[in-house]
Amino acid sequence: MNKTLITLLVSGLLAANAQAAGQDNTWYGGAKLGWSNFYGVDESNSIAITDKDDDEVGAGAFAGYQINQNLGVELGYDYLGKLKYSGTRNGAAFNDSVQAQLAQLTLKLGFPVADNLDLYGRVGGGYGWTDSDQLENDSRFTFVGALGAEYALSLDWAARLEYQYSTPYGSRDDTGLRMDNGLLSLAAVYRFGQVAPALPVAAPAPAPAPEPVMVDKQFTLSSDVLFDFNKATLKPEAGQALDTLYTQIEEARPKDGSATVIGYTDRLGSDAYNQKLSEQRAQTVADYLVGKGLPAGKVNVEGHGESSPVTGESCTNQSRRDLIVCLAPDRRVEVKVQGVSEVQQ
Repeated sequence: MNKTLITLLVSGLLAANAQAAGQDNTWYGGAKLGWSNFYGVDESNSIAITDKDDDEVGAGAFAGYQINQNLGVELGYDYLGKLKYSGTRNGAAFNDSVQAQLAQLTLKLGFPVADNLDLYGRVGGGYGWTDSDQLENDSRFTFVGALGAEYALSLDWAARLEYQYSTPYGSRDDTGLRMDNGLLSLAAVYRFGQVAPALPVAAPAPAPAPEPVMVDKQFTLSSDVLFDFNKATLKPEAGQALDTLYTQIEEARPKDGSATVIGYTDRLGSDAYNQKLSEQRAQTVADYLVGKGLPAGKVNVEGHGESSPVTGESCTNQSRRDLIVCLAPDRRVEVKVQGVSEVQQ
């Protein structure tokens, strides 16, 4: 029955695969306490057992070295208690108790199944000795096999539940009987040299995107630089001034913006004439800027004629020649640019 149980548990262990044992290349130690049961008792021909007490309290201590998550080596000592029995020996009434102890060395095979749970098996051998109160003592090599589960309570401490099978103890000739032992125990385990995992370092927060900058600029060009008097055709030298204007607009880098070209004249001439002339001059400047690269759909044209004079009422009582010179600031083309600046990353 016990061999069948061990086979089933081993099959379950082989299906597990996770991580929960002590860290690689570290030592551990512990102590255990539990129920010790002697069974498979085979007495000598001279002894007839009529009553026995085969349940005892067992205890032990162990130390081990964790090679890696799946493999370790463990050394331990177990006190398994006494088998007490009564009966007859050679026909006479006879009572005896046989005490069993074990020093063992096993290979520990671990199968972590969760972050803090490790299923394991141990297999190896040891030196088992039995002491009889009435007969001889015995010592011999003992097979040891165990299955268990170890639960990590913290980085350093763990709890262990284990069933251990070991055989044989005693002999029919010396102690009067031979027996097997099963020890079901709870253990506390301390793991030495455990290192807490490094906490993940949070990546620095990305720099906030620069706030968009609103563009609202106005550029003013003298019509006398761009056009002859009473004309709407560009002078040859006007290209330099308009190229400079286009560069300034590009440096502002308006995104999804617009440019409004507004023409103005002086007060000389009729209102209708001045209105038409201001529109023509604004259109000429707009066409030039579109030709340089401004999107046509984003360029608006307006003519304000002689409205909004810069000179106001300052130019009076002058000859026509002098008046033309005095009113020069009123003859102008303004370009208003509005939008959002394309911020460079």
